[in-house]
Amino acid sequence: MLSDVSNALDIFFPRFCPSCGKKLQDEQMICSDCLSSIEQISSKAEVISKNGWFFNEMFYRAPYKSRVGSVVRTYKYTPHPLLGDFLAYLFLEVFNRFSPPPNSYLTYVPITFKSLKEKGFDHMKRISRLLSKKSGIPSLKLLEVIKQRDHQVGLSTTKRRSNVVNKYGVLKEELYKTSGTIVLIDDVFTTGASVNECSKMLRRCGASKVCVYTLAKVQTKKN
Repeated sequence: MLSDVSNALDIFFPRFCPSCGKKLQDEQMICSDCLSSIEQISSKAEVISKNGWFFNEMFYRAPYKSRVGSVVRTYKYTPHPLLGDFLAYLFLEVFNRFSPPPNSYLTYVPITFKSLKEKGFDHMKRISRLLSKKSGIPSLKLLEVIKQRDHQVGLSTTKRRSNVVNKYGVLKEELYKTSGTIVLIDDVFTTGASVNECSKMLRRCGASKVCVYTLAKVQTKKN
C-alpha cells in the first residue's frame, strides 16, 4: 500500500536532483551521476593562528568550483532542506579523514534573521544537529547574531571583514558547558571573515582551541 502511494507521488509529483535536474529514483536525495562525480577529499588545509587568524586549524572537503560546491549552493540558496543530511555525510567524511580533537564540542556559524526569513530554516544549524548524531560529537548553539548585517556575497575581502566585526555574540553559559575545544562548521570558506570573527569571539570568551571545518573553499591565487 505504501509503495503504491509512493509510486503515485513519483508520477504526479516527481522529484528532481537539486544539482543537475535529473529525475530522482526512490529515496534518492541526489542522482547517481552527481553522487559518483563527488570529488575525493582535498589535501589537508591547515591554518595556524597567526597573521590575524583566531582559529587553530581549518579543513575543507573540496574547492568551491566543484560538484560539492554546486550542491552546497543549491542547499544554501534554494528550498532543499533535506539535502542537509547528505551534506552532513560529506562533513563526516572530513571528520573521518581529519579527526576533530578529543572532547570537542560542535557549533556552527549562525545566520541573520533576514536570511532565516528568506530560507525558512537555518541551514548550518540543521547540518550541525545531523552531524552530531552521525559523529557522536555534542552540538551546542554557542553563537548568535547580535548585529544584523547585509549579505557577504559580492563584497570585497576588506568589506567582508569589516561587515562581520562585532556581528556575533557568544552564549557564555553554553560555552562554559564545554571542554573549551570547539569544532566550528560553516558551508563555505571564502575569505574566512565569518569563521575568523566567530573564532575570535569564542577565544575571547574562554575557548582554548577552535578548529574550523567547511565543505568548500574558494581558491585564490595563493592557494
